[in-house]
Amino acid sequence: MPAKPEWLLRLPEIREELEHLAVPVVDRSGIERIFGVKRRRAIELMHQFGGYQTGRTFLLDRAQFLEALQSLESKEDYSAEKRRRERLLDVVEASREHLISTRVRIPVRAAVARASLDRLTPGILLSPGVLTIEFQCPTELLERLYWLAQAISHDFEKLEGLLPGDGG
Repeated sequence: MPAKPEWLLRLPEIREELEHLAVPVVDRSGIERIFGVKRRRAIELMHQFGGYQTGRTFLLDRAQFLEALQSLESKEDYSAEKRRRERLLDVVEASREHLISTRVRIPVRAAVARASLDRLTPGILLSPGVLTIEFQCPTELLERLYWLAQAISHDFEKLEGLLPGDGG
């Protein structure tokens, strides 16, 4: 399957720009500028969309060109490419977030294995309905949150006893 043209997903922008032109025809240089393509590709596009030659100039009727682009935008190729690009962007964003999160290093001390709600680490204050964590830098915050999570996992019943409410 041939690669989809780079401009395909920009069809709405391209159509909008063409709609605002005050001329009845579009020439090669206009196609180059609007589509962001080079000379050869602009000529190919003009042939593809029914361009015609007047003297030494190749032109496209702007109204017919707009109709052809609108028709192209309503086809399945455009919709499928748009969905594919959105999925790709989602995967790239998730990968970027994962990469950033893997760069964060939380120093884990041996005391975490003995973490307990009876002996909260300095900087963590837990009272009924209130949790306060004091920290100097993001890494220290993450370290204390990790420590607290370990303490809770070792003694969840104690946490339920410290907090108000019905536990659910």
